[in-house]
Amino acid sequence: MNKKVLIVIAIIVVIAVVVAVYVATQNSGDKTNPEAQNVTGEVQDEGFKVSYLGVDVTPGTPFNRNDIPEEGTYSEIPSCAFEGTDNVATFSHAEITSAQVNGVETVYSVYFLDTEIKTEEGVAISDDRAKVIEAYGENFEENGNKITYTKGNVELSFLIENDIVTSIEYVLVVE
Repeated sequence: MNKKVLIVIAIIVVIAVVVAVYVATQNSGDKTNPEAQNVTGEVQDEGFKVSYLGVDVTPGTPFNRNDIPEEGTYSEIPSCAFEGTDNVATFSHAEITSAQVNGVETVYSVYFLDTEIKTEEGVAISDDRAKVIEAYGENFEENGNKITYTKGNVELSFLIENDIVTSIEYVLVVE
């Protein structure tokens, strides 16, 4: 009888371990988890991140201009990438363009307006080209004086004049 009890206990332990491993893999940042995806279906943690005044404004994520703790000016322009219009919210240090994507107001681009804000990796307008390459590496496309990095569904572009960053913009890659 002791042998049968030990076998039953061993089977229960094996089942418990299998269930625990299954639950852990389902909750550990599984890339098929819809909560980990942005509105375009891309997995959010694979691309660049950008925030403004503590609010995530990464291209491809939902946007509510009321979340930004600063007054801004707002305008609409004909959209080049989507049907209808784009909404442009201009704040002290950044311009955020959004559009309706799959029925959700979505960040399309973020354009830095001055030296007061930095990328998540610490690069700001007025930094030199070497700092950009140190932060992001050599894997970029160069077109004239613009270098562009692509990660996930976001392009991060730096306009560089006389070895100095004069413009920084994040843009959603739309296929």
